[in-house]
Amino acid sequence: MMMIRTQQSSRSTVPDWVKWTVLGSVVIGMVLIVAAYWFYTGIMADKQEGYEASKQAAIEETALIDIDSIQRYNGNEVLHIVSGRTRSGKQAYAFIGKENNRLVTYVEKKELVDAASLNKAWQDNCDKCEWKDIKLGYEDEKAVWEMTYIDEQGRYVIAHYDAKSGERYQQFAFKRS
Repeated sequence: MMMIRTQQSSRSTVPDWVKWTVLGSVVIGMVLIVAAYWFYTGIMADKQEGYEASKQAAIEETALIDIDSIQRYNGNEVLHIVSGRTRSGKQAYAFIGKENNRLVTYVEKKELVDAASLNKAWQDNCDKCEWKDIKLGYEDEKAVWEMTYIDEQGRYVIAHYDAKSGERYQQFAFKRS
């Protein structure tokens, strides 16, 4: 007697097209993750380009001996603002031009209006505004505090305040779409 053999049916049998679709999706997902990482690291490297040279220039041309942070400021020219401490422990800032690594100006923190007190005064005058950020900058040969916020009318505002006197220097408001 001859037996006819048939393939056993299994619940785990998956059609080939499903296997290839899942495999293709995984491969595409991995490629996208690698591309996103590569793109992000490229952008960050460009953003931080020249930080080491600016740090060195600040140490060589000012009283700073210990560097706390470096920030990029995009104003009339691109500057690196190097924050650090002097030998006597005073907090100070060196404004270094990104293109030529030259010292633009140097100020000690005690010469500047405190950012927190400037922020409080702003909040007292603009209680319906949405706060975004404050950072040190440099415009028209003077240190400025650059505040960003959304005003009562929904506009994105960039306001510059003289960092030494606290007086408003200039302001730009952009309608959001």
